[in-house]
Amino acid sequence: MKVVIYDKWLHSLGGGEVVACNIARILKDQGHEVLLISGKEIPVGSIYDKFKIDLKGIKFKQVWNDEIALKKLVQNKDLFINISFLDYSIGFAKKNIYYANFPTKIYNNFNGMVFTKILIPILSRLIKPIEFLSRIEAPIVIAGRPAYLLGNDNKFALANLTPNQSQEASFKIHLSNFYKSFLENLTLSFDNAEILDKIIMINHGTNTIDFKIKFIPKSLTVYLNLNFENLVDYHSLQEENVYLFYPKIYLSKLPNFLFNNFLQRVISRLRAGIFVNLTERLNTYQSVVTYSYFAWKWIRKYWQIDAKVIAPPVDLLYKKYQLNKFKKNNWICSVGRFFTLGHGKKQEILIETFKKLYDKKRISNRNRTNWELHLVGGLGDEPSSIEFFTYLKEKAKGYPVFFHLNASRKEVEEVYLRSKIYWHATGFGEDEQLYPIRFEHFGISPVEALSAKCIPILFNGGGLREIIRVANLDTEKNLFNTAEDLVENTIYYQKKENQKLNWPIIFKQLSKHYSLEAFKNNFLTLLATLK
Repeated sequence: MKVVIYDKWLHSLGGGEVVACNIARILKDQGHEVLLISGKEIPVGSIYDKFKIDLKGIKFKQVWNDEIALKKLVQNKDLFINISFLDYSIGFAKKNIYYANFPTKIYNNFNGMVFTKILIPILSRLIKPIEFLSRIEAPIVIAGRPAYLLGNDNKFALANLTPNQSQEASFKIHLSNFYKSFLENLTLSFDNAEILDKIIMINHGTNTIDFKIKFIPKSLTVYLNLNFENLVDYHSLQEENVYLFYPKIYLSKLPNFLFNNFLQRVISRLRAGIFVNLTERLNTYQSVVTYSYFAWKWIRKYWQIDAKVIAPPVDLLYKKYQLNKFKKNNWICSVGRFFTLGHGKKQEILIETFKKLYDKKRISNRNRTNWELHLVGGLGDEPSSIEFFTYLKEKAKGYPVFFHLNASRKEVEEVYLRSKIYWHATGFGEDEQLYPIRFEHFGISPVEALSAKCIPILFNGGGLREIIRVANLDTEKNLFNTAEDLVENTIYYQKKENQKLNWPIIFKQLSKHYSLEAFKNNFLTLLATLK
């Protein structure tokens, strides 16, 4: 078969991406021709370093929010698998599978209709957020604004455009040291667009350059290229650094008190794409699949579809390592991205709880306690995520809280193998009936931690409950509802006599439900029954 797998967020290297890459490998090994479409370019080596999945022989393409371009790549292919969170692009192949991370509502009430079918389309004409397609460093703050360090070759996507209708792009760059030949070494161009006019304004007082470019897009998404020739090694010589300011967008017609939260919500939705006819789009798929029975319940409620549940493959560490060779430290760990939108991992709750636990043990042990909290996770380039991470570091001051930022797979595994207890708080403080999307849809990290003999204490919500049930663990001791529960359950497991769980049974259950072998068998069975 000719197979196309679409994972727009492949560059995030999260749980859904584990599934996409494993499906690609499984189908390639079955002798099929596989094309993997991502939103942004990501080196195959980075995927291997993170997941240890070899994607040799698999072709790659990039498409960002452009259903016309996607259709050209998918149409008339034998199988299309869409595993892109919140992306409901039409299934254009002969057979189509939608792998749902979590469903969004098919709005039937007035508020939902207004937001989805009126506000979002209108705002999409006003807001054209720039998406970085080239790899960039985390932003620093210059003159009160986030600014991103640029390289020699930089590419950005401008989406939600109307083909053949003129559009203006504005942005500002900052130079650490302005030099005369800079503009001579700068090449600015567009893919999929014709430039009509360029206005460049230089401010020597602030070392900034403002660009205004009028252009006609030829597709839904166009790509802006900024290339610097003969740019000195900007990483080693700070005086030659070039930065792009984060493009702040002001909506003058919106009340100021609504701006921050509302705008973040809109931009997040626009990044995923605009899909107002959800029912018709889902009907182009022959099968809908999801990761957990928690997600299955909400798919049934929102979409009236009986999805198939196939738990994701998890890299089970007891199969890779002799666990008895690793000394467990008095570490509590948690793994998850540092971000605030969607189902945030609630690291602020973990830090606050650890501080209470630490103070309590220090008092009871006469100022002696050697427990540490290790927080592992990726940090994106969004200003809100940078601000959140800065807040967490400030909150953790004075306590043994360690951050493992954008850690390699080896470092993540090392933390699992050295930790005694694993915490996970996604969904804490949220209303599951109103906002189920804010809960953990499955929970690959808790399963990985379990497979390394970390005792899990997970928030009692979302897909996390299923992991505790599958592992035959104590729902009273391994789940928590309040911060007080988390403290008390942790104190219980900090006692050496309570750490002797029935690990052989736990590992047997994990292998039965979450191993790569189980996933492969379940997925190929689904494929065989696809009509």
